[in-house]
Amino acid sequence: IRLDKDQDVFQSLEKWALENNVPAGHLSGVGALKNIELGFYHLSKKEYQRESFPHEAELLSLEGNLTYVDGKPFFHIHVVLGGEDFKAFGGHLFKADVAVTCEVNFRVFNKKIKRSFNEEIGLNLVNLCGVK
Repeated sequence: IRLDKDQDVFQSLEKWALENNVPAGHLSGVGALKNIELGFYHLSKKEYQRESFPHEAELLSLEGNLTYVDGKPFFHIHVVLGGEDFKAFGGHLFKADVAVTCEVNFRVFNKKIKRSFNEEIGLNLVNLCGVK
């Protein structure tokens, strides 16, 4: 999947998944992003600490998966980014726009994977092999 300059990463991926009836899968990618919001999950508080990065950053690594929550596509993505100071930073990706391009490799799974809320963790976790 190639995402182009100024496209919203999540809106574009969700549209692609729905248009292609993708049941689930794994994704990885590289490129450059801007208007980025990252998170770090604090289990003790059951909440994300969020920080915004409006400037352009090299997308050094994108890893994630597509599952479904309440019947809707849910992309869980983590990224490592590089700034113009050549220092890396990263976290859970909440939002981003493409700065230059974003090249995503997507491996489709043959079965729909759902998530359900885990009270102890405070997040929707993947249900695999019938385990909740």
